[in-house]
Amino acid sequence: MLTVTRRWLWLPAIAVLAAGCSAGSSHSTAQTSTKSPTEKPAAGWVRSDLKPVTQPESADGLLVLYVQAGGGLQVDALDPETGQTVWHDSASPGGITPGVPPVLGVAGSTVAYLRPVDSSSGASEVVGVDAATGRQLWHTATGMFEDWPAPCPDNPLDICTTGSLGQARQTVALRFRASDGAAAGAAVISQSPGGRSLGPDLFDPGTRTPEMLLAVSGASVAWTRTLASVFPSPGLSSDNGWDFDLVPAAGLFVGSVSGAPVGTTGSSETIDLSQNMTAGFRISDGTAVWRDPGTLFACGQPLPCPGGLPMTEQGLPYRAPTTGLRLRATGTATVSQSALTPSLAPGADVVVEGFDLATGKTLWSYNAGADGPLLSQTPPLLGTSVVALPAPGGGMVALNLATGTHSPVPAGAASWCEAPVTYTTQVGYPSQNGSSSLDYERVGQEAIKPCQASGTAAAAPPAVPGFAGTDVDGLTVWSESSEVTAAPTSS
Repeated sequence: MLTVTRRWLWLPAIAVLAAGCSAGSSHSTAQTSTKSPTEKPAAGWVRSDLKPVTQPESADGLLVLYVQAGGGLQVDALDPETGQTVWHDSASPGGITPGVPPVLGVAGSTVAYLRPVDSSSGASEVVGVDAATGRQLWHTATGMFEDWPAPCPDNPLDICTTGSLGQARQTVALRFRASDGAAAGAAVISQSPGGRSLGPDLFDPGTRTPEMLLAVSGASVAWTRTLASVFPSPGLSSDNGWDFDLVPAAGLFVGSVSGAPVGTTGSSETIDLSQNMTAGFRISDGTAVWRDPGTLFACGQPLPCPGGLPMTEQGLPYRAPTTGLRLRATGTATVSQSALTPSLAPGADVVVEGFDLATGKTLWSYNAGADGPLLSQTPPLLGTSVVALPAPGGGMVALNLATGTHSPVPAGAASWCEAPVTYTTQVGYPSQNGSSSLDYERVGQEAIKPCQASGTAAAAPPAVPGFAGTDVDGLTVWSESSEVTAAPTSS
């Protein structure tokens, strides 16, 4: 089955088992790149020898990101002024769902990630290293982890993930103090392996008869409910895609799940674009407050929700959106293994809506027509909350996602496009075609590249806006499909 990933996930805000901590020697290697950046530091630099898997993030004066190297996944730390590699270390995807893009856990001066122990099984350990040097500060016992380690939403100086340690068969929400790896409580998500995070403090325990939702608070389980009690339409399941946010200001979880494909061939699936539902349900007890059938929550991916964390800062502390975004689509679309962008059938239609997170009430809407890429890929970015979408009569409009206002895109306006990234690791997972073979290709974070509002490629401008990447000391740094680039930040 093809997995449609709705967003980069945010890790749970809780829990933990005892970890085997150590301040022993680091496995990482300090190294200066053998290929010098191609431009002077004052004008920026390019690292065309790197194959980035994520966008760079600022960590204690350096830039850290995942790259593909050595036949698998690797963490690299770069000097933001020159682009040279300061340190690197091997990394692992563990037991994480292949369609969930990786994030690094940047918490203060610590960077956390999974380090491989046994690539044949996916066994790994969570490690915390000093961001400036790569020196190992602590590591956990070997385990099978179901989520990328990331800052906990309720305390960005803790690292959260989900999985099992040692010989334990339970799935547990794991929480470690970022500075020294000390354990900080535990919440059992499931009595068997396979549970996963759906969003901050919200979990899928892994059962399917019936499918359940589970929420945590502090170091304990707050409630469990059937998924159908929140999303009552038949056939809806997180197995078909999910997207959830924690919205403390509204006292709600807000998000959506999707329906199963309505047709399948050996290499493609047909999906009913209306088989989704968005809902707001209470953080305290899981009671549904509002529901909106036929819509797909779009915060995080494919759209940057106002107030939420920018797409270029996915491993940094969680920040809830202030305005919700969803897609109301009708008709059918086909998704193939070779092209993950849905191909819309004649008559299919996609409407973008801004809505009140507390009530589900629509605040504004814009009909994007037969814009298939909008279902899975961020449209060209013109500003922090401004995207370029097709205009009804032709051309492009600049849509402000905070207000819903739109106007024609000025001729020659600079914009920034995202592109899919895949990478290969040594950790296999069952093939989607039903054979006994293993697949090794996984989904990375989206690459960013300069483009025109229509989506066609363009040369990078002399100065680049900070929203296009990570702004460090006057340089904006971003990952394209096959290189990492830095350019002066525009005012």
